Amino acid sequence: MKVVEIRTTRGLAKSGLPEYDYALNPYLGCLHGCRYCYARDFTRGEPGDAWGEVVYVKVNLPEVLAREVKALKPGVVGVSTITDPYQPVEAKYRLTRRALEILLASGFKASIQTKSTYVLKDVDLLFVHKDKVDVGLTITTFKAETAKLLEPNAPPPRARAYALLALSELGVKTWVFLGPIIRGVNDGVEDYAPILEIARRTKSEVIVDRYRHRPGADSMLLAAGIKPRYDASWWRSKAAEIKAKCAELGVACRTAEEEWREARRSRDLRDFL
Repeated sequence: MKVVEIRTTRGLAKSGLPEYDYALNPYLGCLHGCRYCYARDFTRGEPGDAWGEVVYVKVNLPEVLAREVKALKPGVVGVSTITDPYQPVEAKYRLTRRALEILLASGFKASIQTKSTYVLKDVDLLFVHKDKVDVGLTITTFKAETAKLLEPNAPPPRARAYALLALSELGVKTWVFLGPIIRGVNDGVEDYAPILEIARRTKSEVIVDRYRHRPGADSMLLAAGIKPRYDASWWRSKAAEIKAKCAELGVACRTAEEEWREARRSRDLRDFL
């Protein structure tokens, strides 16, 4: 593991995802080292080339962000979009915590996505500002051996389920990102059914997504002995199967494509008004 401290000139970036107005990435690279992660293909230099082994830390982020929030229109901030905001280095640097304190005190909202139980270290802040935050936990499978293969350094799926339960019991809005689903790897009912049950218990919406081919992610999967396969008919059938199970459990469930279309319509409406 290599950690490099750097200085940044920007904290908030305009988001390319329609559900967010801004993106905040306190770190470059991610020590979780997930083999399917498309973020590698959007991360330049050493943190992308040595995915899972190197992370750059934007040590002056709080100072930059404190200036930016005075000049920018408040909106929804995606925390984070190409890294995990609660990866292990957060225990030392606390950049995500400090950034959230600045954003939430300045009228911004935060939508957090993570695989880490370390999010619970900030439960006091999330509870106080629960009208301005939501927290999504990515859970790709409930099978420990498959999760270890796909996400070698991330907390196990049961630990993430615990984090969801703890947050939801405090009234923090939670959601589940179920994906990416890789054909023949984590697309069985035994992979996703326990995740949907946790979503039911926590009243979490589920966003379902398939694996999307990227050169860097493909190479990491191939190195682990996984050749990702996809065809449109398989995904239509699998998405319908998962959504039917969601309906059976009374769980709100959408595919990522449906989520993006709805978010795009909402953003267009806000811009029009």
